[in-house]
Amino acid sequence: MAGILAKSYADALYELAQDEKQLLRFKDQMKQMDQLMDENASFYQILTHPKIHKTEKKQSLETVCKSFLDHTVLNFLKLLIDKGRFQKLHEITKEMEHRYYDEHNIVIADVRSAKALDTSERDRLKEMLEKKLAKTVDMRCHVDETLIAGLRIKINDLVLDNSALKRIDQLKTLAKSTEYTKARGECE
Repeated sequence: MAGILAKSYADALYELAQDEKQLLRFKDQMKQMDQLMDENASFYQILTHPKIHKTEKKQSLETVCKSFLDHTVLNFLKLLIDKGRFQKLHEITKEMEHRYYDEHNIVIADVRSAKALDTSERDRLKEMLEKKLAKTVDMRCHVDETLIAGLRIKINDLVLDNSALKRIDQLKTLAKSTEYTKARGECE
């Protein structure tokens, strides 16, 4: 869980976004900015480096982001720079997204499959999960060839693992416990 500081900043932006009726837009722009920082480590380093003056950081931010960020979001990011909190961007974004999802009855399903799911498979899986959970599901699908076959779905702390790898591991455990039981029986 993110710290109190990140939650406070996220809550402030969230409430401002609600007041301006731009909640989804601000949330998406914060996520876009977070992804930009992930993909451009050198830009992130410039914006968080202690020896670069805040004015230069804010000017760089404005030059790069003015064309695609709302004025309010841009000013919020400048405030983070002024307060020396820009390094908390990821946590703030996650907190804002978490609050949005809680208030809109949405859960994130991290779906891992051995092969890419086609559109109809994704739609059926999403429909089934939404029916079971009685929530809107935001599916994030990834290919994980180590699963061999099947799916592994993680929703919050719940893990649904119907992969071939999981079944193989269960068979190995069963075989070991059977061997152990037989070995003990023979020794007694």
